[in-house]
Amino acid sequence: MTKDMSQHQKEFYEEYWKQRENENYIHTKNNMWIPPRIRIAVNMILRDYNINGNKSIRVLDVGCGEGAFGRLLTERLKDQVDIVGCDISNTALTRASSHYSCVFQADIEKNELVEKLYSQRFDYIILLEVLEHLFRPGKVLSQCYEILKDDGVLLASFPNIAWYKYRIDMLMGNFPKNYLLYPGEHIQNFTLDSFYKLLRESGFSPIEIDGQFVFPRIFKPVRLFYYVLKRFPNLFGYQLVIKSRKGKNS
Repeated sequence: MTKDMSQHQKEFYEEYWKQRENENYIHTKNNMWIPPRIRIAVNMILRDYNINGNKSIRVLDVGCGEGAFGRLLTERLKDQVDIVGCDISNTALTRASSHYSCVFQADIEKNELVEKLYSQRFDYIILLEVLEHLFRPGKVLSQCYEILKDDGVLLASFPNIAWYKYRIDMLMGNFPKNYLLYPGEHIQNFTLDSFYKLLRESGFSPIEIDGQFVFPRIFKPVRLFYYVLKRFPNLFGYQLVIKSRKGKNS
């Protein structure tokens, strides 16, 4: 990425987070809605934590934003988690800083994760709704591979462009509105298959899938159909969370 492009990207996300503040759309505020992907990722960690004997863990939250993930995880694990947050936006980091052990500003497409964390290793690396915002997501995953412990876990989520409502939009000749404020937020569009391909090409093996599943209104009451329709995540998954480990599937 050129210097000018990198600077434009930073300026874009400074403006983005200032707009979020102006609209009071900050998930760390009291009584504010927490996106399901964040709760799902935290619950994945808590399950592992209980299974592994409640040992303390180190976590890196890449693209931490205002810090909703850090707040929720530290509320649950207290001093048993050392969590580091990074983001390209200093506006976001100012809000996030109270929810992490430390935070730092980084342009992750310029190899700054490895440069700034070269001697550190993490039990978990979190990439919630991050990779679709990047020009070279594979380069960022390669950095994550390098600083993740050999037995560590990568948790990554993405908005699924193949969700059934988006398919209907495209059949009608309209591009889906799969962004929050600006169309330019998403540089990449992923389906489940293309996201799996990206992970595997970067050295990761997907081992678990969860997410926010939103179904057509005809499937009511939802509780009767939920576990059946959840078997088709690429069709009914609005946002998907993928748990991966290093190495190829056995």
